[in-house]
Amino acid sequence: MKVILLKDVKGVGKRYEEKNISDGYATNFLIPKKLAVPAGSSAAAQVKALKDQEEETVEKGLEALKKGAAKISNLEVKVNMKANEKNHLFASITKEKIGDILKKEAGVTIDPEYIVLEHPIKETGTHQVTVLVPGGKGIHFTLVVEPL
Repeated sequence: MKVILLKDVKGVGKRYEEKNISDGYATNFLIPKKLAVPAGSSAAAQVKALKDQEEETVEKGLEALKKGAAKISNLEVKVNMKANEKNHLFASITKEKIGDILKKEAGVTIDPEYIVLEHPIKETGTHQVTVLVPGGKGIHFTLVVEPL
């Protein structure tokens, strides 16, 4: 049976791929769990429309990311956080917090999935943060964490 996958299914395929799957697996598992729809159904046309719409949204998001990354290139962003006497932060700074800081301080929206951190920032000081732009190189900016 030919189906179009609605989500990534381990060992079967990726989202929006059309796959030829055994009838029993498709009708007893994939379709009831809403992981796939039959390829010839009206739902398949809706899935194709959703795929096209999602691709268009992703392209617009990448354009905005490239513009935002150009704005923050070699930028220095300062943030004040609560820290103890040994300069250890009470709350670590994650990719999501860096995205919020950039939006607040620099007016740039960067999706946290494009921010590269080996581990959350847990100390005050100067930190280099990289933003990976698909199809390009990494853009670096400086995050200065000062104690309150």
